[in-house]
Amino acid sequence: MDLPDDALSRRALTFVRAHGQRVTSNRARRSADQWVEQGLDEVLVLRAVAYERRWGDLYLPPSILFNGGPKYLGPDLLAGNWSDGGFIEAGSARFSVFYDFLLGPDGAFGVGGTEFIPLYASVEEWIESLALEYEVRRVAKDIRKLKGSEVSSLDLSAMLPFPGVSGLSESWLIDAERVVFVSRGISLISGHPEDLVAIVYSDIPDREASLGMRLP
Repeated sequence: MDLPDDALSRRALTFVRAHGQRVTSNRARRSADQWVEQGLDEVLVLRAVAYERRWGDLYLPPSILFNGGPKYLGPDLLAGNWSDGGFIEAGSARFSVFYDFLLGPDGAFGVGGTEFIPLYASVEEWIESLALEYEVRRVAKDIRKLKGSEVSSLDLSAMLPFPGVSGLSESWLIDAERVVFVSRGISLISGHPEDLVAIVYSDIPDREASLGMRLP
């Protein structure tokens, strides 16, 4: 599979090669002239083509949240208010949802409804998060999902960011006993505090070997 050099960690690269599929379509490149003729900013169109060249048509397994995330990466559609603000589509949703998956002008990967909520600083960080999610789900013997006010019962004050996976509204945290994923994205875009989610992974045998790194 053709992937960008040095774009991902070993964990994420192994995940993509094992579970991903890429079938090049060149949809954005073939639509570029038409988009410009329709009045879309040429710089934005070039960004879309560059994004397609880097990550386009990469199909990955679904994430737990966001209704599985994008079905595949790539800017199939580039029109409307989002393009006027310098956004491009990050990928088509797997199911009907009330938001779009977008890349911001600064490259942030996020969701857009009435406003844009950045989830990660880049699409690469989204892939890193998805790879970690799959790995920790595979090895953790105990998994708990908390929502809304239940999340406040977690003491996260002594936890550290999980190295190599840096989110914006999404957070991976670790301590000596747990790996915790906290997702604020849907809550921020829906305006409903009960959409706040935390997933607690614990009882992970041989964490250093299982997760491929030295943990606290």
